[in-house]
Amino acid sequence: MKCADSEKLAVLWTKACPTVAGYVSSVIPDFHQAEDVLHQVAVIVVRKFDDYDQTKPFTPWALGVAKREVLKHRRNFATDRHVFAEDLLDVITAVYQEHADVLEERRRALHECLGKIEGRGRKALKLRYVEGLKPQGVAERLQVSAAAARMLLSRVRNVLRQCIQRHMNRATTS
Repeated sequence: MKCADSEKLAVLWTKACPTVAGYVSSVIPDFHQAEDVLHQVAVIVVRKFDDYDQTKPFTPWALGVAKREVLKHRRNFATDRHVFAEDLLDVITAVYQEHADVLEERRRALHECLGKIEGRGRKALKLRYVEGLKPQGVAERLQVSAAAARMLLSRVRNVLRQCIQRHMNRATTS
């Protein structure tokens, strides 16, 4: 691969990776397995970049590579009850391919909006979504009642939802 091609691939993959990662993690619930599949997708994208038709959008192509890797992963874990039926996987893949640009914009909006959350709300989000604690666990760590933790998480999610919506509205009017 020529240097110019390497640079182009780096730019395209950097833009597509969050969407591909979201797709993979939505169909493979185990975080570590999803990460392994995503890494394999990245390797294959590099190897097959010469086969990519540069007149077409890159992210849907990368999602196609990801779908094949997900299917391969499914064959290896066929007895797992969390494995989606193949027709459902086709639907999920098609939706991700169709909405790749919007999903990327929403991911950027979420990242921007998360940066605005501070204090106890930020800590509650981290406990719930990074550490994976249930609301009762969040309550214990924050030393509040379970009801207070659920209310705090609800309020913070609502603030995030509104912030993302404002961001998306600005993006569509620009």
